[in-house]
Amino acid sequence: MKAVRIYGEKDIRVEDVTIDDPKDDKVQVRVKYCGICGSDLHAYLEGWGLPTQPHPITGKTVPITLGHEFSGEVVKVGKDVDTLKIGDNVAIEPLIACGECENCRKGDYNFCNKAVAADGAGNFLGFSQDGGFAEFANVQGVFAHKLPEGMDPELGAVAEPTAVVYEAVKRSGLREGQNVAVMGAGPIGLLMALLAKISGANHVYIVDVSEVRLNKAKELGIENTINPNEADVNDVIRKDLPNGVDITFECAGVQATFNTALKVTKRTGVLQVVALFGKDVSMNMTDDVIMQGINITTTLCYNNSFPAVLGIINNHPETFRKIITKEIGLDQAVDEGIKALAEDKSQVKILVSPDL
Repeated sequence: MKAVRIYGEKDIRVEDVTIDDPKDDKVQVRVKYCGICGSDLHAYLEGWGLPTQPHPITGKTVPITLGHEFSGEVVKVGKDVDTLKIGDNVAIEPLIACGECENCRKGDYNFCNKAVAADGAGNFLGFSQDGGFAEFANVQGVFAHKLPEGMDPELGAVAEPTAVVYEAVKRSGLREGQNVAVMGAGPIGLLMALLAKISGANHVYIVDVSEVRLNKAKELGIENTINPNEADVNDVIRKDLPNGVDITFECAGVQATFNTALKVTKRTGVLQVVALFGKDVSMNMTDDVIMQGINITTTLCYNNSFPAVLGIINNHPETFRKIITKEIGLDQAVDEGIKALAEDKSQVKILVSPDL
C-alpha cells in the first residue's frame, strides 16, 4: 500500500509498504480522510515528537507513517473486538496508552505514565506508531469510534481536533451564558470559538493578527473579531464587559497572547491553556494571577470525549464542514498539504485522502 512516511526533519517520503493483519484487539481500516495538524508541520520542520529510540509502548522508531486525524471503513476485525464489524465507518482516537498504569485505570489515559518517551516522542499514532496518511491502518478497537448513522467520513476526520477543544470546554467549566475570549484564530482557535458558541457562551471574542483568519471566524458565526494590530484587545472587550470575560482560551501559545489573556480575564475567572508553548512564558504571579484570583488550567489531548464530539459534529454538519478548506491525495501531502498549512493563512483543515 502507499503511505506517507517521515524519517526525520524535512525528510518525508511517499512509499509502498506492507501492512500486517490486525492483532486480536485491533481493527484494520481503509483510510478515507486524514487531516493535517500543526503538530505534523512541526514534525516535518523540526523532527518534533518523533521516536529516535524504541518507544516504550510501541517499540517503534522512525520511519513512521504520519497522520492522526483520520476516519475510515473497517475492513478487518481482530477476534477480541466485539463492538465493530466489517463495513462500519469509524473515527480514530489516536492516543497510545498502556491501559494498566494508575492514570489509565482512572480514565486519564491521555496522561499514560508508560507512554512518556525519554526522547520526547509523542503518545500518538502518526508519531510513535503508524498513522493515517496511508491507504490502510491498524488501530485499537476501543479507539475506533463508530460514526453516527449517515455521517460523512469527511466530518469524522474533524473529530480529533474537535475533541481537543471539547476537552478544553470540559476543563474550563464553561456554562451557558458565560462570556469567553479565544486567543488565536488558527484551526484550533477557530474550533474553540465555534464549540464555545455551540456550548452556549454568550459573547465570544476571537483575537488574531490575520484578517484572513478573522474573516473565517466570521464565516463560522463568530462576530466579535479583534485584530490587536488595529485595536487594544482589553479596551474592546471591557467596553462591552467592564469586568472582563469569564474564560479565556489560550490557543496561540506565545507570550504576547498569554499577556493579553491575563488582562481580559475577569477576577476569579479562568485562563484555560489549550496551545502548546514553544518557549517559556513569564508572568507576575502575585499581581496578575494571585491578586486577581485567576485560575490557570491546562489540558492535553482528551479522554472519553469522542462519542460526545461525534454527536456534536453530526448535529451541526454544515457548520463543521466549513472548517474543511482543501482535499488532496497522498502524493500531495507535503507540497499541497503540510507546506500549504504553514504558508497559506486561508487554510484551516486540509484533508488527505488516498482516494484522490
